[in-house]
Amino acid sequence: MRCLTGLILIVLLSCETSTKDLPILSYTINDSGEKTYYNIAYEGFTNQSGESFSTKTIEGKIFIANFFFTRCPSICPPMRTRLISIAEEFSEDQNFLIISHTIDPEHDSVSVLKTYAETTDIPESTWQFIRASEEKTRLQAELYMTNFKPNEDGSDFYHSSFVALVDQKQQIRGFYNVMIGEDVERLKTDIGRLLLN
Repeated sequence: MRCLTGLILIVLLSCETSTKDLPILSYTINDSGEKTYYNIAYEGFTNQSGESFSTKTIEGKIFIANFFFTRCPSICPPMRTRLISIAEEFSEDQNFLIISHTIDPEHDSVSVLKTYAETTDIPESTWQFIRASEEKTRLQAELYMTNFKPNEDGSDFYHSSFVALVDQKQQIRGFYNVMIGEDVERLKTDIGRLLLN
């Protein structure tokens, strides 16, 4: 019995310390070389149902965030497949959310996002597709330490295949390339670790 109690204690302690091992990555470096931490916040975004998406929407949530556009012919379709598998795995947990920011607000209207969202078969409570002005979306991308720009011929955008994992305090805890299977598995593990915290 003593061995079993000790084993349970070790497992619980390892879970607790492993969450703390995830670094806080949402910071900037000031002129003195010191880290200045910040939290992810939202204002002026709208989701696929035409409802306001704000910081209040993410309060107490663990979420992953990415940037995409619905007409994307290159990396978005395989990224979407990976995100669907993540959404399916965690859809029962009300404290988990996926946030996909369109980088093509001129085309990706609320109705376009709604149609796109419906084809994933993932409930809105688990996956929000959001839009704002291009300027506001660029500023949001900076918070996630990424950027995007249109191709010269206008057929596509250059954008990242990475997603950010954000904790309940709205701090970035990791970046994961969802085009790489090992990164997806690591992401799922880290989501689980944060959800247990």
